[in-house]
Amino acid sequence: MIDIYILQQLAAYAECGTLSAAAEKLHTSQPAMTRSMKKLEDELGVTLFERSKNHISLNKTGQIAAEYAQRVLEADRDFIEKVRQYDRSLHTLSVGFCAPVPQEVFTPILNTIFDGMTISADMKDDATFFDDLENGIYQLAITHSIPDREGFYYKKCGEESLFVSVLPSDPLTFYPEIHLKDLDGLSILLLTKIGFWANMHRAKTPHTKYLPQIDRNTFNELAEHSAYPIFASDYFIRRGERIQGRIDIPIADPECHTEYYLVCAESERDRFKRLFSLVNEKTIY
Repeated sequence: MIDIYILQQLAAYAECGTLSAAAEKLHTSQPAMTRSMKKLEDELGVTLFERSKNHISLNKTGQIAAEYAQRVLEADRDFIEKVRQYDRSLHTLSVGFCAPVPQEVFTPILNTIFDGMTISADMKDDATFFDDLENGIYQLAITHSIPDREGFYYKKCGEESLFVSVLPSDPLTFYPEIHLKDLDGLSILLLTKIGFWANMHRAKTPHTKYLPQIDRNTFNELAEHSAYPIFASDYFIRRGERIQGRIDIPIADPECHTEYYLVCAESERDRFKRLFSLVNEKTIY
């Protein structure tokens, strides 16, 4: 059996063009490279190089061998990653969240059901979540849309609506509801990690000056002591977790109301059977 390191050297030579450059790239010596290439020829029983007094180059067989070597190396890397990924999955549950509220609701549920496992949470726009589930980057995801292809199991797990929160003196309080266009051009305090909501806000209010805040405590303090509008979720309003001294006005744009879905690969359905049995349309509400 041919050693992987020899195939690495052949591929490096094909890429670099000279033994000295390939040896430097692999942090080995040129004589060691020369011996490896001769050993490879002996094991294959074919000639891979055209040799002259001061120069060697790959012949046609050598060029094909280098291409095959690269494929083997890629397969080797894929094998290593897949095995490591599977081992991580036995001890770590990777979950993609598309917004803060789903993460807040599901984190204690996951910690209870999968006690002893590490929950690795990632929150961002969910545009790539279905690809990420297929590729094993996530085992579970909370999305704001149903899967766009077959191969997934999903269940609606709740919904959320956005409000804008302003001081009583703000002119917006005269309206029973507003549209995002009414906010375009204002200065608004905004938390940075809000998943898919961030792109939606900016797309609908291109002239708004957002004042991003990373830390939630800092955000809440600024909201309590400034006149800047902020976005609020009906999830927190319903629970009385509001910024005092503000009025919450519903936003009428359909983009400001979303449904959430718990999603896994169809092949993982049995593994998460208990979790899905606990989820219903009011889990996030």
